[in-house]
Amino acid sequence: MATTAEHPRIPAPSADDVRVVYLTRSGCHLCDEALPVVRAEADRVGSAVDVLDIDADPELRSDWDHDVPVVIIDGRVHARYRVEAAQLRAALKLPWWKKLLRR
Repeated sequence: MATTAEHPRIPAPSADDVRVVYLTRSGCHLCDEALPVVRAEADRVGSAVDVLDIDADPELRSDWDHDVPVVIIDGRVHARYRVEAAQLRAALKLPWWKKLLRR
C-alpha cells in the first residue's frame, strides 16, 4: 500500500516494550522543546522512546516532512507540532486489563 499525506507510514517501534515513537529532525525548535516532555512522561510509565530522524529515511521524510515533531503511541499518532504533558500522560496510561497482561 502506498502512503499518502492522508495515510502516512507509521514506523514500528524497535522493541515490544517501546510504546512511544518520536519523529524529529535536526534544527527543529519545536522538536527540541517537545522531546524532554515526551521522555519524562514515557519514563513515568516505564517506556523507552524511539527517536527517529525523518531526514535519515527518505520514506519518513516524504510522509512526515511538514509535521514534526510527531508523537506516536502504540501505533497511533498522538500529537504533531506541540506536546501537552497532561494529554500525553493520559494517553500513556494503560487500562487495568493491559496492566494485567504485561505481567
